[in-house]
Amino acid sequence: MTPITEVEGRRLSLSNLDKVLYPATGTTKGEVLHYYAATVAGAILPHLRDRPVSFLRYPDGPGGQLFFTKNPPPGTPDWVHTT
Repeated sequence: MTPITEVEGRRLSLSNLDKVLYPATGTTKGEVLHYYAATVAGAILPHLRDRPVSFLRYPDGPGGQLFFTKNPPPGTPDWVHTT
């Protein structure tokens, strides 16, 4: 079952929280999300609001191959604006 969380009234489904993103330290996706939510989000989100961002993916962690996602994935909510 995929965990659901609510952020500012929007429901988000979170997947693969146990996936190791940083093999050298064993840091998981869930730990990275927790870190950003607890320490970084308050400082960085105001600066990112209404700004375009790119979606650079590292499916096997930072040491693996990377690629840009050109289109939003299926299931992207309507409130996510695209250019």
